[in-house]
Amino acid sequence: MQKVSVIGLDKIKGRLIARMMDLEAVQLTDQTEKLTEDFWAENTVQDGAQDQVTYFENKISRSSQALDIIDQYGELKSPLFKTRRIISKEEAASIPSQEIATEDLIARLIHLNEELRSKRDEINKLDLDNMMFEPWRDFDVPLDQTSTQTVTTIMGVLPIAYDPAGAEGAVKSITERYVMKQVNEDKTMRYLAFLIPKENEEDILATLKDQGFQALEMRSYKGTVTENILNNQKRRIKLQDEIDQIRDEIKELAAQKEHIEDYQDILTVELDKKKTRSKLLKTKKTFYMEGWVPEGRVEAVKNLLDANECYYEFSEPQEGDDVPVMLKTSKFFKPVEAITEMYSLPAYGTFDPTTIFALWYICFFGMMFSDACYGLLMVIVLGVVLKKYNLEGTMYKMVKLLFYCGISTTFWGVMFGGYFGNLFTVIAETFFGKTFKIPPLWFDPLDDPLKLLIISIALGVAHLFLGLAIQGYLYLKDGKVVDFICDIVLWYTTIIGLFLWIGGGVIGGAAPVIGKWMSIISIVGLALTGGRDRKGAGKLVGGFSNVYNITSWLSDILSYARILALGLATGAIAQVVNTMGALAGGGIKGAVVFLLVFVFGHLLNFAINVLGAFIHSARLQFVEFFGKFYEDGGEAFEPLRKNTKYIKIEESK
Repeated sequence: MQKVSVIGLDKIKGRLIARMMDLEAVQLTDQTEKLTEDFWAENTVQDGAQDQVTYFENKISRSSQALDIIDQYGELKSPLFKTRRIISKEEAASIPSQEIATEDLIARLIHLNEELRSKRDEINKLDLDNMMFEPWRDFDVPLDQTSTQTVTTIMGVLPIAYDPAGAEGAVKSITERYVMKQVNEDKTMRYLAFLIPKENEEDILATLKDQGFQALEMRSYKGTVTENILNNQKRRIKLQDEIDQIRDEIKELAAQKEHIEDYQDILTVELDKKKTRSKLLKTKKTFYMEGWVPEGRVEAVKNLLDANECYYEFSEPQEGDDVPVMLKTSKFFKPVEAITEMYSLPAYGTFDPTTIFALWYICFFGMMFSDACYGLLMVIVLGVVLKKYNLEGTMYKMVKLLFYCGISTTFWGVMFGGYFGNLFTVIAETFFGKTFKIPPLWFDPLDDPLKLLIISIALGVAHLFLGLAIQGYLYLKDGKVVDFICDIVLWYTTIIGLFLWIGGGVIGGAAPVIGKWMSIISIVGLALTGGRDRKGAGKLVGGFSNVYNITSWLSDILSYARILALGLATGAIAQVVNTMGALAGGGIKGAVVFLLVFVFGHLLNFAINVLGAFIHSARLQFVEFFGKFYEDGGEAFEPLRKNTKYIKIEESK
């Protein structure tokens, strides 16, 4: 990265920001902190246009609301993968001219949604009223006539656990002039009505409340309960018809969804331009900005700044600068960046291992999944997806990476002889009474698991040694020769020596003896140099800790046994599925059963083991490989760009 500092005339600021968005090569940094310094505070102020930011945010919020309404009621089919539509610059430039029509469309959708909400609320109230009315159907007195100048009616509920005699006694203790009627009863409540003197209403309500009675206020309703229920039902039907009409209109308006999407993206670009200004400092006639530019894009940025008559200066990052990171990977290996990004980007100035571990990841995935038919299925399906859909960003990287993994899976499936497990052998024996088997090009792990274990461990050691070699390279690059010898060379000789000591008998000759003394000398070296940067007892503790790390190395090496475990699991489960499918025997019935078991069983096996291969291949990189050298913590390079969600603006279609 190169740091760029720019001074320009205020009148070209908007045009320059727009062109930087097209260029996608400059990440601007916030300059507000400079205002704490006297020079900057005396001569500049923070740029910005908060009123315009708020204006565009409100418009975007309304357009998002309209799109949500269409998604909810428009009944449009969603594509399998959401991709941006490609439009030309000329088409993009014409979108603002449709602002009035699009705003009217947005306003109409929001209004229709508010009407829907209002009518639904009314339906809910009608339903609640009818639930309240239902137990009172036999109460045939008009509700608006339940009170006169001298008497009034109290209607309410009493929990079934309470004795109605208690409620009646409470009323009787206040007045002898009353009538009590139980209108209805269900599992939880009794529905009671009291006709009482109006002058005693407050006292009676208070004493009834002490008895568990809860009064219901129904005097605001007109007509009898039955009439209210019927009227509510009619009103509900009418409201539902109106809701259906509104939904039909929204479905018609949904055909114009793309207009709103285009409009929102243009608004988002304008909003980003306004927000960007807050990162700048300005005087009355000039502005000042700083940012980061990848080395490969410096010339393009210089040309842009020259064209806009700006004064600028490029410089190297200084210690303490928060420098963003952009991975520099070849086109073929770029999909593997998704794995690096999933973990954490490397810190700026450190080593990016993406290109190096790419083939290891793909290889490990294929060995773990290791079924040629599963792999071929991945290649075909993902190949069609890549061809049909204009995928971008992380989605493209993941799909392309899995496409590569599908090729690897197919290769290792052929090498190990896995074709939906032993599908063709089972079909031949069950339905044709024949013996048929596609032999592995190398060997069958289910017949010789020890061989695969040895291969897995060998690959693991090579993988770990590569990680250690990278750390050694970084030491030598920084001139740390002593660290290279003590922390790299001694570990190489220790691990190699232990392998020769333990397994040298297979090689024969003096290999075990050489391994024994190599490992002993190396371990002594680790003990003596492990605490070289410490003082006093720390040297002893550091040395012991360094030697103890042998157990960590052994643990890391054994972690690669998961290649064996997952490889066997894929093949074994596939064979079990085939055997279960064949239990019904031959014939039409057997074929139907076999087909059902085959589809369900292999889909399940595919789903479980493709996930396992993906996760555990990544784990071998993150924990074992990265653990030997990787320094994470990098922040992704985020240049000024048109962050559109629905459209991709290009020079031409």
